[in-house]
Amino acid sequence: MIEPIVQDYIDVAMTMDRDSFCKQLSDYILVTATRQFEPSFQAAPTRMISDEERLSPVKKPPLDHKAKVMELRPQKPNRLNQVTIGRSEENDIVLTDETVSSHHAIFMPSPRTKKPTIQDYDSTNGTRINENPILPGRSVILHDGDLVSFGDMMFLFYSSSGLFETLRSMIDR
Repeated sequence: MIEPIVQDYIDVAMTMDRDSFCKQLSDYILVTATRQFEPSFQAAPTRMISDEERLSPVKKPPLDHKAKVMELRPQKPNRLNQVTIGRSEENDIVLTDETVSSHHAIFMPSPRTKKPTIQDYDSTNGTRINENPILPGRSVILHDGDLVSFGDMMFLFYSSSGLFETLRSMIDR
């Protein structure tokens, strides 16, 4: 099976309006992200981080045209819009990285607001949103463009409409 990449979704977004595009996708999507590495510590002398840098927003990597796209869909019908992620084949989304726990996290709509949330299953290496660790068992609301990390694996989170808008902005550049 060929895994879809961002370019496949760009091609579709070019030919459709937002509503048609969103009807073809699951409500939420993860896109693989690659870390933008800073130069090695040996390349420059050590310097203190200023308070502004410490408090500044996380620099999110741009969408790569070749990045893999995963639609968050439950594989088992009894999960009621809950999508599990981890190393085990029992999950809806299987990540084969050794830093990902067998049952790492779960995506689900908030019972009250229906907004997308993620909850860590007390994984060994944790789940982070925009580089901030989340507490195991606590649901955190996700927003378009959030950087979601499971162990060492990083993804950008999007709603289907948020992905459409991001892809269209890439096309219009």
